[in-house]
Amino acid sequence: MTQTTDSLLTESDAGPVRLSLPASPRYLAAARVVATSLGAESGLSVDDLEDLRLGVNELVSLLVEAGGGQRVELEFETEGSSITVRGQRAGGPGAPMEVDELTARIVEAVADRHEIDGSSFSLTKASSIRGR
Repeated sequence: MTQTTDSLLTESDAGPVRLSLPASPRYLAAARVVATSLGAESGLSVDDLEDLRLGVNELVSLLVEAGGGQRVELEFETEGSSITVRGQRAGGPGAPMEVDELTARIVEAVADRHEIDGSSFSLTKASSIRGR
């Protein structure tokens, strides 16, 4: 008998996944891995996962580069066949995140929805597979 991913989730699995990382470029890979792993469990296609990975990398990089924070706090929330990633600095105000034109275009191209303010972001990626 084959179980689907949906049948493996239980009430205790509900809720966001939180990840706290040192505000250093060396930990960007951890953010990308968690995002793509949860995105895969939500049924995102390979192309969707690549978009998600790229968007998370760009936005977490902005938080790290703006400085001020000792940590980057991330929250990953899945709902149906989509995932929302929220990020913010913790441990200090730092400079506002400056979004250059290239980063803005990349995020607009890969995210279904996104918001960026001075010290936090939100990015949502939904499955492009019809019927999901």
